[in-house]
Amino acid sequence: MLAMWFQGTDAVSEINTNLLTIFIGLVALAMLVQVTALIVLAAKSVKAIKGLAETVDELKQKVLPLIDSATQISQTAEYLLSENAPKVRAIADNLLETSDLVRGTAQHFEETLADANLRTQRQVARVDGMVTAALTATVEVVETIGNGIRRPAQKIASLAGQAKRFAEGLLAGIKSYASR
Repeated sequence: MLAMWFQGTDAVSEINTNLLTIFIGLVALAMLVQVTALIVLAAKSVKAIKGLAETVDELKQKVLPLIDSATQISQTAEYLLSENAPKVRAIADNLLETSDLVRGTAQHFEETLADANLRTQRQVARVDGMVTAALTATVEVVETIGNGIRRPAQKIASLAGQAKRFAEGLLAGIKSYASR
């Protein structure tokens, strides 16, 4: 626009002057809108800064006692650690020695238990063999006694049966002789 104004002739210059005036008016209006936006933005920023300052003050009031308490707790913890560190080291050393002793005792106990288990297994096998032999001998004795009693009993029963038949035959003969 400015270039047209400098180059323009008198006839066109009046149109250019009107255009230039409109252009300057538009620029002024844009600047007025920008100033208004900046003022609104500044007012909002001031409110936000005030709200942030109030929040920071509240936070200070709430956090500072917590920081004081944490400081006291850390000082107490530091004192307790410095006081009890040697005792804790001694307990840890004693625990290490005790664990070594317990580990050795456990290994010895495991070896003893394994030995006792092996001996028990051997004794159980031996007793099993003895019980098996005793049961086998008992079965043989029972069979021998059974056979020893059964055969004579069978012979006696056979003789008793023969004697009964003889007696029945004799009685039948006597009855038949008597009835004649």
